[in-house]
Amino acid sequence: MEILAKASDWAPFDAEQLSKFLDTDTGRRLFQKLGEGCPELLEAGETNAILIRCGMVRSYGKMLENLFTLAHAAAPQQPTTSEYPPLESDDRWQDGRKLDDPNPPEFQVPPPETPEPDKNKPAQTSLL
Repeated sequence: MEILAKASDWAPFDAEQLSKFLDTDTGRRLFQKLGEGCPELLEAGETNAILIRCGMVRSYGKMLENLFTLAHAAAPQQPTTSEYPPLESDDRWQDGRKLDDPNPPEFQVPPPETPEPDKNKPAQTSLL
């Protein structure tokens, strides 16, 4: 017998079995009972106690969410495609530059263009 996973690993078979259980009446009642056991939020009192209780409620909700998520096998991820070629592909970029060129061309930043003054327009002067 070949062992493919550790005893603690969650397999698609486990997700299928849990999903079947949650589809039963008992499984539905289980989630209702677990939801009823959620700690209640504090409306007044010491700030620190309120924050601690808030964290307890959030973690309890997250646990229920994780339990429900375990019942559904994760969808296989589709490889993402990009409209741009890979950055390492010098041939596909066709910009005349090479990533690992030992003698890269000098790159100079062009000076900013300054607009030519309009000779027909009178110069503005300050009144101050």
